[in-house]
Amino acid sequence: MKNRKMIVRLLMISAISISIFACKKGESNVSQEEVKKTDAVYSYIRSLGFPASAIKDLGKEYLVEEDIAFSKDMIIPSTSGPKTEQYYTGNLVSSANRTNIRIYVDASMASLSAEVNSAVNQWNTVPSSNIHFNLVTSGSYDILIMDENLGNGYCGVARFPINGNAGGLIKINKTYISGNSFDQRQRTIAHEIGHCVGFRHTNWSANGEPQNGTDDIGTPASAIDVPNVGGTDPSSIMNGGQCGIGAAYFSVKDKQAIASLYPVVTSGPSGTLTTMAGIDIGVDDGVYFWGLSGLVTKGNSTSINGPTQQYFLPSGKNFSDVIDMAISNAGRGYVWYKDGTMSVGQSIGNFGDYILPKSYVLPAGKTPLDIVGIAILKSNDHCFAFYSDGTFSEGNSTDLGAYVGLQNYALPPGKNYNEIVDIGIAASSGWFYAWYSDNKMSVGTSTDLNYWIPLKSMD
Repeated sequence: MKNRKMIVRLLMISAISISIFACKKGESNVSQEEVKKTDAVYSYIRSLGFPASAIKDLGKEYLVEEDIAFSKDMIIPSTSGPKTEQYYTGNLVSSANRTNIRIYVDASMASLSAEVNSAVNQWNTVPSSNIHFNLVTSGSYDILIMDENLGNGYCGVARFPINGNAGGLIKINKTYISGNSFDQRQRTIAHEIGHCVGFRHTNWSANGEPQNGTDDIGTPASAIDVPNVGGTDPSSIMNGGQCGIGAAYFSVKDKQAIASLYPVVTSGPSGTLTTMAGIDIGVDDGVYFWGLSGLVTKGNSTSINGPTQQYFLPSGKNFSDVIDMAISNAGRGYVWYKDGTMSVGQSIGNFGDYILPKSYVLPAGKTPLDIVGIAILKSNDHCFAFYSDGTFSEGNSTDLGAYVGLQNYALPPGKNYNEIVDIGIAASSGWFYAWYSDNKMSVGTSTDLNYWIPLKSMD
């Protein structure tokens, strides 16, 4: 499946604006139909940098340079507005949906039912992964697999996940791949399933695909290495340009990548209060405990027990490098390091897939090692940094004193500032929660951490 010029994230967006990720067989040259040069969609495609030779007219949509479908009645996006980097080609399937992704196989694919079963079985047997697919024959489904004549050279297309749901459609060019072996036919299906759950081509760089681009509604897309599974992999089933000739089964790195993005969620603590890299309260008021072990637990203010999974830092950073971690109103994970840098992730599980490490500054006279806790107030995303001398400041993620300079804060009776493990701010109330090294916690305001709930023991 080849994707030489893919600059889109290809999300399933609406009935009037559809993008599809298409996969081509080997290096086949495909004759191009004449397209209407005055067409607005055609002009938009050209403005994205695609040559006329890369645009194929399929009637209701244009298929571009092997991999992208633009509906002819799509809304032309504005080129202005903020640009935000996305992880992989888009969002992953949410934790609520990933354990039961329902696949419905259209009757047009009946002759390839064994290949579909084999592809689904590959995904369902990846070690240490909690992603799971179920084949359904009626009722609701999440992914439809159907046959469609995509033209010579095109083996299949798939949509990417959006809003926590798997990409909803896979089209297989059944006649075109009929001459391939069983293994290669099921490989095509397994590969397309990979796109439906957010994977981009492993060899995107070698194929000349840009790292950054936009989809057909202007949403940016990026290709970033899966955490802890970086680099190329010639044996990857997700390599592009290899339909009919590529690896038919998951490589070791494929399995590691799937387990990294879709890890098994266990129950139990990520550590103790004294072994935390960071603690903060999410937008759902769940309390997240990031342990120095590389595990994060979603618990509550008095208990480090609940769903636990891995989290990841940017390349070159270690868990022991962390000063603190916090969650913004958008649900993004922020982390500050001892070396004076900070990074941001799209979620609380990966802290470098949105903004790579960059410098932050502190109020005059303060150093990163003076910090005992940083928390983000969800109502305005202001960052509150608390220091070991009994002062705090209010700022943003890269300037912790940008808004309000140093002020004093009070602790519960008998406590000292060096006992603070971390501080978080509840989304619903704006109350400040503090946790201490003797396994106790209190709740208050920015100036009095004992104001609302006096010191009490953790469970």
